[in-house]
Amino acid sequence: MGSNPASPTIKLFSVLLFFVGAIGVSDASASDVVHQEIVVEVGSASSTVAALTLFEVSAGVATKVLGPVSARVGRNGVKRNRREGDGTTPLGSFGISGAFGVAESPRVVLPYRRVKDGDCWISDVTDGFYNQWVTRKQCGRQNEDLRRIALAGPYEHALTTDYNSSPIVVGKGSAIFIHVHAYDGAGRTKPTSGCVSVSRSVMKKLFALLDPAKNPRVTIRIRS
Repeated sequence: MGSNPASPTIKLFSVLLFFVGAIGVSDASASDVVHQEIVVEVGSASSTVAALTLFEVSAGVATKVLGPVSARVGRNGVKRNRREGDGTTPLGSFGISGAFGVAESPRVVLPYRRVKDGDCWISDVTDGFYNQWVTRKQCGRQNEDLRRIALAGPYEHALTTDYNSSPIVVGKGSAIFIHVHAYDGAGRTKPTSGCVSVSRSVMKKLFALLDPAKNPRVTIRIRS
């Protein structure tokens, strides 16, 4: 990650300004606004390493709940207008819609699905169920075999986002999750194909902390 000469106070103030603008807090009538925001920041568009921080925002004030912790993003960095298979993580702000994994009853508040054989996230642009979770006898190699990837580690604990979900635009990108790191043969974390990844321990904390009543979101951006 590139160096940033800004002081921690200035950086936190910038974050607060971002949140105030995002939730539209302008007067006392908005004082009850509460939401959770995961901020994923990279040093440049080509960086594959990021910092992830979870904030809770109430009455225009952002309180840090977790982080910053080390995260990985796409092998080709981040991009505003990504395309299927380009290896980038999308820039922007997206809702966190649910959780999935291999555990039968994890500590989680978000809607949770335990993956099973045949569960498949469609990334094939020719498939009519593009960017959706389906269950089939076989998950084609162009798609995400959720059970296989979960047993391998990365989707042991994962969060779904609403990236490219309403409406779904074929070819804009699919299966954008927050999940557990993948590792190379030397035990080093690997960049993703477009998701955000963190350690297993951090994922378990996110499972426990994120609350659908607080409208959790993830914002992916380049550090200014």
